Amino acid sequence: MSWWEYVQRVSGGMPQAAIGERMNMSQSAVGRWKSSSPKPETVAAFARAFGRPVLEAFVAAGFLTEEEARLTKVPADLVDVDSDLLLSEIRRRLMR
Repeated sequence: MSWWEYVQRVSGGMPQAAIGERMNMSQSAVGRWKSSSPKPETVAAFARAFGRPVLEAFVAAGFLTEEEARLTKVPADLVDVDSDLLLSEIRRRLMR
């Protein structure tokens, strides 16, 4: 997945202007992401603005491999979580 594909998936296909507004940057700066990854601090700011792990964004931007980030696959949405895993997590939380 390219950086821009990641941005589109995470933002839910938000227009560039809306992404820029959310991050306090220009639409044109966001538009440049289609052809190149932004600086690491901008990638981190994007991840934080959209509630995603920074390391996940670094992998999407090509700064790290999944192995380097020791990233496990995290579903983007709860509907993507296996029912057994979801039930296991609910049980774990109830037992606290």
